[in-house]
Amino acid sequence: MNVLVLHGFTSHPIRTMGPLPDTLRRAGFNVAQPALPGHGTRPEDLRHVRWQDWLQTAREAYLALPEPRAVVGLSMGGLLAGWLAAEHETAALVALAPALGLKNRLAYLAPLLHPFKPWAYSTDPAQVAARQAKSPNYPNFPTVALTQLIALQRRLPGLLPRVRASALVLEAAQDDTVPPTAVRRYFSLLGSPHKEYRTYPSQHDMLLDPLAQQVSQEIAVWLRERLASA
Repeated sequence: MNVLVLHGFTSHPIRTMGPLPDTLRRAGFNVAQPALPGHGTRPEDLRHVRWQDWLQTAREAYLALPEPRAVVGLSMGGLLAGWLAAEHETAALVALAPALGLKNRLAYLAPLLHPFKPWAYSTDPAQVAARQAKSPNYPNFPTVALTQLIALQRRLPGLLPRVRASALVLEAAQDDTVPPTAVRRYFSLLGSPHKEYRTYPSQHDMLLDPLAQQVSQEIAVWLRERLASA
C-alpha cells in the first residue's frame, strides 16, 4: 500500500509530521511526503503561491504512487487530502485536524487587508528566534498566503460529499487553530459509507505533542485494517 502524507499551512513538510511517516514505513507502507510550494524554505516564498499550486503538487505526488493509494493530511493537508479523495478512487483517507475553519475570525479579513497589512504575525517578531527553536513551522507568514488557504476552505465543502473512500477524521481537543465545529463539519460532509471520528487531547500539531506516537500507531493500524477489508 502506498500512502501520500500532506503537511499543513506554514508547516515544515518533514518535521511537522513527527513519527507518522516512519511509523507507516515500519508497518509496511510506501510513503511519499512532498513539500507543498512555499513551505520548508522561508516565509517569503509563500508570497506568490496559489492554492492551486498546493493542490497540483499534491495531485502529482498522489498520481505518481502505484495503486492502491491512501492519503493522510494534517490541517491544510487534510483539505488537500479530501480533495484528492473526491477526485480519485482512493483506498483510504485520514484527516488530522482538517482546517475547514479557523478559530481566529479576524483571519477572514485577510482578503481585504493583505494589500495594507502584508504580514500576519502569529509570533511577536522579538520572539521569533525562541519560537523557531521549539517549532519547525513558520513563525509568521505573508497575509496574501492566508487568502489562498481561505479560498481552498471555501471550495472544498462541495467536493467532500463525493468522497467514497473509508475515512478517519481526528479532532485535536486542545486545538488553538481549528475549531471543533470545523472538524465535525468536514466529517459530516464526507460521502464515505465507512467513516470514523476520533478525538485526542492534543494540540493542533497532533504529531508533535506527547500523544504523537500513539496517534501515528493508531493511524497505521486503522489503515492496515481498512486496506485488508478492501
